[in-house]
Amino acid sequence: NFSTMNDHHEIKNLVHHYCDRVCHNDQESWLELWADDGVWNIGRGPVRGKNEIRAAMASSMNLFESVIQVALNGTATTNELEGEGRWYFSEFAKTKSGKTLHYIAYYDDTYSRVDGNWKFASRSMTWLYQGPPDLSGVFGPPAGYQK
Repeated sequence: NFSTMNDHHEIKNLVHHYCDRVCHNDQESWLELWADDGVWNIGRGPVRGKNEIRAAMASSMNLFESVIQVALNGTATTNELEGEGRWYFSEFAKTKSGKTLHYIAYYDDTYSRVDGNWKFASRSMTWLYQGPPDLSGVFGPPAGYQK
């Protein structure tokens, strides 16, 4: 479904770098993966543009002592300038209060080519599970989140 194998490789790397930078809490490098007018929605309403995305990421990551995010299966289609995809991921996290959490979700993405590089134009999360790692938690969005 990719326009070229190189696009396939670049989109896969974009998704990988997103997860890797979350794991290392490298928020400034994570922000470089976004188009300037990107839109990020993890269920609390969309935030648009790098300044809003930076603030939303900082407040999200401030809740955690540690986060391990792993990309799972995904697909994408692209043309020369834009694309769309869906990527599943799993996340294990420990809050600063010591609570352990497991998340399973997927992102519906759009991509745009900026100065020859693929960037996220949007990422919108659909929650599949959040709760204790033993899966005794809630399947579907957490309380207070929307699809």
